[in-house]
Amino acid sequence: MKLIGMLDSPYVRRVAISLRAMGISFEHQQLSVFNDVEKMQAVNPLMKAPSLITDEGTLLIDSTLILEYLDQKCSADCSLFPKDLEQFTKSQYLIGIALTLCDKAVQLFMEYNRRPPEKFYQEWADRIDEQLHIGLKLLDQQVTVNNMGYLVDTRIMQADISIAIAIKYIKKKLPDLYQKHVSEKLRQFSSEMEATPLFREFIF
Repeated sequence: MKLIGMLDSPYVRRVAISLRAMGISFEHQQLSVFNDVEKMQAVNPLMKAPSLITDEGTLLIDSTLILEYLDQKCSADCSLFPKDLEQFTKSQYLIGIALTLCDKAVQLFMEYNRRPPEKFYQEWADRIDEQLHIGLKLLDQQVTVNNMGYLVDTRIMQADISIAIAIKYIKKKLPDLYQKHVSEKLRQFSSEMEATPLFREFIF
């Protein structure tokens, strides 16, 4: 199995950490959709990361769809999703917020760093900033900092991974927003996750 994409993408990092957490062996090939265009096109003509090549040679794209596949592939005790419906629903709620944060943080970073200055859209940037602020407030209401902060089980699950990755991406790519909107509780949660061997193996 081969995972293709750079760890500065929260979606690639999400899959890499999840693969390791599930105990699934894989090869990681760091290709950039911006800097390794020809090589990336050879792997995935759609130029999307993460891309996963299964053991059977099938190309899978989109982190959520990849993780659904991996959840089917791994043993039940290695699944990163709760079996209890109430806990599963809570997990999906948290993951939904985390992925929205990732989406909006990527959009805002691109707005500031990829769009030509003369085409910068301040109203759009302000809207994204507000969405990020709201999402971070919603997460702050859910996150605890005891017992390593695990949110839906006594071990690390997909909700924990996705939230921690979103916070780290914001810290690295949008430091001003991180200082302004990320609470001390969320910072501690992220720091605790990032300090684990699982996260340190895939440093961003």
